[in-house]
Amino acid sequence: MEKEKIRLRALTKEDAKTSWKWRNNDDVKYFYSGHPFPVNVEKEEAWLSKLIDSDIPLASFGIVEIETDKFIGMSFLKNINLIHRNAEIAIFIGDQNATGKGFAKEATLKTIDFAFNELNLNRIYLVVQDDNFNAIKLYEKCNFVKEAVLREANFKKGKYVDVIMMSILRSEYT
Repeated sequence: MEKEKIRLRALTKEDAKTSWKWRNNDDVKYFYSGHPFPVNVEKEEAWLSKLIDSDIPLASFGIVEIETDKFIGMSFLKNINLIHRNAEIAIFIGDQNATGKGFAKEATLKTIDFAFNELNLNRIYLVVQDDNFNAIKLYEKCNFVKEAVLREANFKKGKYVDVIMMSILRSEYT
């Protein structure tokens, strides 16, 4: 078994001092951020406060590199539906020095594990832009299956881009 490189923890208001910078990064805004507007630290603090005060239908986690104890990203289970036993997953590594080291895969698997084993969900789904090749490769390595293409669903940098919907079922997670 591989040595754990990251841990998931609760987000804190203090995290806004780091995460607001990530959300102003052009790559993060293009691939992940829901809106194209600049984010100031006050807006980030307000957003994080809402997340911190919420549980169901949202579970949010800070991703921390164990070796350095550094906050490097976030993962979320959104739209948790306890009747139909499903939720949407979203994840990003905001610290550019922490990309390409396997942290995103481990964080994805830990978030999925939480969903299946702590919340007793049956299906986790996600949406990803079809030009986010690294994320698609990651999700496929984590056994997500492509379900649909949402044609021209996002408007980014002056053009429409397709979005892929993917999912994993409890029975596919080992």
